[in-house]
Amino acid sequence: MPVNDEVITLVDRSNKVIGDVPRHLMNFGRDYHRVTYILVFNQAGNLLVQKRTDNKAFCPGFYGVTTGGVVEKGESYIDSAHRELQEELGFDAPLESQGVFFTEGEGFKIWGKIFTCHYDAAIHGELTLQPKEVASVHEMSMDSIIGNTGELPFTPDSLSALKHYANKLTQPKPDDPL
Repeated sequence: MPVNDEVITLVDRSNKVIGDVPRHLMNFGRDYHRVTYILVFNQAGNLLVQKRTDNKAFCPGFYGVTTGGVVEKGESYIDSAHRELQEELGFDAPLESQGVFFTEGEGFKIWGKIFTCHYDAAIHGELTLQPKEVASVHEMSMDSIIGNTGELPFTPDSLSALKHYANKLTQPKPDDPL
């Protein structure tokens, strides 16, 4: 196993944990797994959207509407979300659950959990981007992303998360997995 290989939590079609697998052995088009999606809003109410680096395995150079990533072995959704926020943008903040949803497409079958948070440079300091994953950050309105007025390539799973949130297709429930 590669030295820094993540171990990803595997789930079944009903989002129940069934095991784990090292990332290098994961079949993303077949295996169901969990992912966190954090919609990071700024003081103006716009989203902070990440341009992915060109060396990412999934959708290199695309724009990720959310901060987040795969839930690792032994990790809860909320722990994963806080870890990803700190790793990718260099800050942490209170997270509000917006519910769980399922999305799939070419190369992914995901049970995602959406969180929202607010970023304020005066409180959190300047962003510190993770160089191997985040090329740059851009402020965009939800409407411009959903309408894709800039005709940008958005990662399909993060766009699905935004659409679920914007259309109120998810709501936090007491029995949502942590």
